[in-house]
Amino acid sequence: RPETSILPTMKFCFSTSIATPALLEEYLRLHDTIYPEVPVGLRAAGVIALEIYKVPGAPPEGPFPLIMTVTTRPGVNDLDTALGPGSPYRSDPRCRDWEDLMDATFHGGWKRCEEVHSSERNWG
Repeated sequence: RPETSILPTMKFCFSTSIATPALLEEYLRLHDTIYPEVPVGLRAAGVIALEIYKVPGAPPEGPFPLIMTVTTRPGVNDLDTALGPGSPYRSDPRCRDWEDLMDATFHGGWKRCEEVHSSERNWG
């Protein structure tokens, strides 16, 4: 019988933007052919789900705003520790290369979004 946890999963939200249509096309292509070590490393670090959304309404020439949500297993509440420099995830050369490529070539990093409403907290 699997052990269940009473701790909640954690959900994080981030934003960034991709400057041009060509860069967005390459970014999407790379994500469709992601290095296999990256999802393995993310799962090992506690990531249950990761989604990236393109925000509608961007001008055709860009920039293209993106939103990323990351859901982690119970107990993983600090993504900098789980995924940042010095983490076991980044100790894998392919994961480190992936993150360096994404930051340097496409978006310069993700910024954490500020939560302004939560049904869990605000609806009583």
